[in-house]
Amino acid sequence: MRCAILACALLATSGCYWGKTPLDHPIPINRRYPVWIWSGDSAVKWHAVRLTEDSVSGIPFRLSVKCDTCRRSMPRSHVDSMTLRYKTGLQMVTEITGAVIGLTLVDGGVCMLVAPHDAQC
Repeated sequence: MRCAILACALLATSGCYWGKTPLDHPIPINRRYPVWIWSGDSAVKWHAVRLTEDSVSGIPFRLSVKCDTCRRSMPRSHVDSMTLRYKTGLQMVTEITGAVIGLTLVDGGVCMLVAPHDAQC
């Protein structure tokens, strides 16, 4: 029962620290944060995104933010929508909580394998 509760808590804490903001006007964007850009029936994921009144440019997410020669651009008139994904202040708390819960589960599993008849396991 204890392990089931810990497993549920671990699942609840995973991935809950990403926020989303629609981008409908130029704002400064952290180079590391991904921006999803929808145009027609396709979507691209860029980082190091720069917005102007008439265009949007960025580096494909699978490439390094340092690769300025990899930068792509498209006119804002071709963009249907854009969403910025950013990390909130809960990220560190979530990661630490998840790590503690994961280590507790591993400890319980090892204890049950090593000493299956021990009441403390």
